[in-house]
Amino acid sequence: MNFDQTKILIYELNEVPRRLLELYIAKYPNSAFAVFKKEGLVLDTFTKDDGELHPWSTWPTVHRGVYNFDHNIRFINQDLTKAKRFKPIWEILFEKDINIGIFGSLQSYPPIIGKNVSFYLPDTFSPDSNAKPEELSQFQSFNLAMVNKNKAISRGISTSQINLLYPLIKKRIVSINGLNSILLQLIKEKLNSKYKTRRALIQNVLGFDLFLKNLYKDKPTFCTYFTNHVAGMMHRYWRDLFPEDFSLKENEVDPFHSKSILKSMHLANNDLKKLIKFSKSNNYDLWVISSMGQESIDRGEYIPELYLGNFNSFLSALNLEDSSFELLPAMQPDYCIKCSSKEDLIKLKNLLKDIKDLDGNHLLTERYPPKDNRLNISLKRSITVSLNKQLCFKDKKYSIKQFGLEIIKRDIGTGYHIPQGIFLALGKNNDRLINYQNHLIETTKICPTILDLLNIEIPTYMNSPL
Repeated sequence: MNFDQTKILIYELNEVPRRLLELYIAKYPNSAFAVFKKEGLVLDTFTKDDGELHPWSTWPTVHRGVYNFDHNIRFINQDLTKAKRFKPIWEILFEKDINIGIFGSLQSYPPIIGKNVSFYLPDTFSPDSNAKPEELSQFQSFNLAMVNKNKAISRGISTSQINLLYPLIKKRIVSINGLNSILLQLIKEKLNSKYKTRRALIQNVLGFDLFLKNLYKDKPTFCTYFTNHVAGMMHRYWRDLFPEDFSLKENEVDPFHSKSILKSMHLANNDLKKLIKFSKSNNYDLWVISSMGQESIDRGEYIPELYLGNFNSFLSALNLEDSSFELLPAMQPDYCIKCSSKEDLIKLKNLLKDIKDLDGNHLLTERYPPKDNRLNISLKRSITVSLNKQLCFKDKKYSIKQFGLEIIKRDIGTGYHIPQGIFLALGKNNDRLINYQNHLIETTKICPTILDLLNIEIPTYMNSPL
């Protein structure tokens, strides 16, 4: 291995802010996170992305070196053809014959397949399980099934999902550590139902083991690993870890949930211990980045949510042909519908305007302008619908079940997105970053910095490197 060549490993720790990082380091001064403060750099970032901040928009800003008002990536499974002018970092490196390894980075579908692609696993909102190598494709099939089944609330594990898991265990694609984590999680859920709220943490355990296996095997020059497991816990349980933000008394804090965010950080910390060891042994620069952060939010009284559980029933109620519409993965309460034609898109949009609650309020809103016949909509909450489980369509009453809808209750969100994020660095190139310790770094500077470190010409539309 050439130890003079710059090699970069990025752990994409979604939405973790400086405040949580500092709290964790203070509680655990011997942690892997603390190593970055003692031996590396802890920097602060911010994004100038416009509109409501979402990771599926702010991460493309990191990867492409331009803000969302340029790349215009606004929702999951949006057609990205028009964003091709601003290529993600992995496409640029691939075209320059730099070995790459991508694991779960947002908006990374479809996978790039080529001789200098060591491994490539698109994000968990992908419309299919295509990945490289084949074992990652098999893992993705299970991954997508679990995410789709549990995207709003944790539900039971079905026979079909077990059938997808079994070959992963048999072929040792899922490690012994991963299998033990699954079994332990299920036992805990039986003993205490609250553990269901931590089921999503298993995704990081399974995914990271597989990432590390491929990392050691191939050692690509540039690689990424994305994880959302801390962000999910922060969204739900910020108030339980930071009760002072809500002026809560001690008896108003759930002691179980107060540990959930720290539990998720423990998992990230264990990942980083292994990556620090790998990086030092193989001369990598190890970066931990969040494209933005979170802080407290007061959402007021919680209203149970509408959830689209049966898309075929939804289409049938609207008298639409199943073959003309496809439901693509998205994040509750958003839904992305791919229409066969512009005419089908217009027809669907017009019909959605006629779905209302009994008070005459629209139940579906268009989140963003449609892109290439893909409509991104959001289900609105309604007190009257949650109480009577009925809606109006063309001024007639129907049960929500007839439209494939159901009512779900989730923990109220108490953490939400802010422009400020973190950038932790450990490696031989820290000298060029040290002067930025007391400055806010624009996230658009990360991509050109990577290109500069790898001696790749920076596109003229990008910001200057750090």
